[in-house]
Amino acid sequence: MEAVTAKGGEGGAQQAMEALDEARTQNPELADFYGFHQRVFRLQHQARAQIAATLEMLDQKILRARLRQGLPQLSFAQLPLEAEGFSWLATEIAQALVQYDPELAARTDALEEVDWLSLAERRFEQGMANESKEEVTEEAEMELVEVAVDLALQPYLGWAAQQVMPHVDQGSWKRGYCPVCGGAPDFAALVEETGARYLLCSRCRSQWLYKRLECPFCSNTDHTRLLYYPSEDEVYRLYVCQTCKHYLKTIDLRKATHKVVLAVEPLLTIAMDLAAQKQGYKAGNF
Repeated sequence: MEAVTAKGGEGGAQQAMEALDEARTQNPELADFYGFHQRVFRLQHQARAQIAATLEMLDQKILRARLRQGLPQLSFAQLPLEAEGFSWLATEIAQALVQYDPELAARTDALEEVDWLSLAERRFEQGMANESKEEVTEEAEMELVEVAVDLALQPYLGWAAQQVMPHVDQGSWKRGYCPVCGGAPDFAALVEETGARYLLCSRCRSQWLYKRLECPFCSNTDHTRLLYYPSEDEVYRLYVCQTCKHYLKTIDLRKATHKVVLAVEPLLTIAMDLAAQKQGYKAGNF
């Protein structure tokens, strides 16, 4: 099965930092935005480098059965989270958020009282497809810790995904949510060899094969209601679904001439988000 390849590869923390450095230079008005994400990448990389656990994989028969049933492969219990280390990471990210947006400072009083692991489990379950969603009743103060815990989960999800994804039969999945963690896609890539479309998970950064003419958020296949708008250089495409009003940013690797680091492409294309949302379209979520 063909895998997503990109000029320079998805790379690691160093490639991501270099791509964000270049973005800061080219977009000085967004220097604070990219600087914040550089800080988060450093914290996430530090946390991932300290993971010394071994992922407890499910039996191969069970894995195949879950794929057939449309169930993601990873459960929250499989993540190597321990209270002290995870709480430190989430708190550091929360403080970085406050420095980026000082208006959030009023919401930091409760940080020491947060049960980060319990919140992480709840956010993990809420972010999975086909799960019943609890009505949001938390006060606005919870927004800061929720964003922080989502970002703190990413290095652990990425670590697990790297081990789980080789066991996923790409040809038998082709669903609109991640086969590893059940997350929604926030980016896509058209690969160089055939133009096949791969979706990129917004949580664990897994990549999986998906149909070219189907909305991953509502499964709409009516081509008259699936549109896309190319960038001037045709490297990027903004796909929109007129049925569910979601959008999906996409890079065409057949036309890309720059060094592509898929992990940071969703950040480098923030202008596309703003344009889509201005027209009433929503980012990917379930």
